Amino acid sequence: MVPGRVSTLLRAWQSCENDQKLFKEMNFKCEELEITDDPEFGVTITLSDTKREYSETDSIEDLLHPTHKYLLIQRSYPEEEGDVDWYSIESTESEIELNQKDKIIIKLTQDIVEIGWSGEQVKIALTLTEKERNQLETTLNRSFKEKLLLIKE
Repeated sequence: MVPGRVSTLLRAWQSCENDQKLFKEMNFKCEELEITDDPEFGVTITLSDTKREYSETDSIEDLLHPTHKYLLIQRSYPEEEGDVDWYSIESTESEIELNQKDKIIIKLTQDIVEIGWSGEQVKIALTLTEKERNQLETTLNRSFKEKLLLIKE
C-alpha cells in the first residue's frame, strides 16, 4: 500500500472514531427539524432523531408517548389581552419543566446544539443543511429573544 494512502485512511478512521465519541456524548442526533409559526397560537421548534410522517392512524398513545427522541421549544401567545406569552420546553431526555423566570440558554455550533434550562441540559448532534440551520437561528432570534441567550460558535 502507498504510504500517502495509508495516512489518508488513518485520518479518515480517526475522524470516524472522533464522530463516534462525539455522538456518544450526545442525548441524540437530530435527523429532522420542524418549525411551525402560527400568528394566532405561537411558535414551535422541534428537533427529532427520526424523520416521520404523522397520519390519521396514529393513536393518542403514539402521540402522547412517542418512541423517538425529541426536544421541543415552544412560545405560546396569550389568549387574552394583558396576559403574557408562555414558554415551554418538552423533551424525551428530561422531565424538568422550564421555570417561567428562567432563561433558555442555547449554544449553537455547526454540528451541535446545547440547550440549557432550569438546571437541565440536553446536547443534540445536528445534521442540518445550511438553510435549516439559518432558519433555526433566525426563528430563535426573532421569536424567543426575550427568553433566550443564544451563543453562536
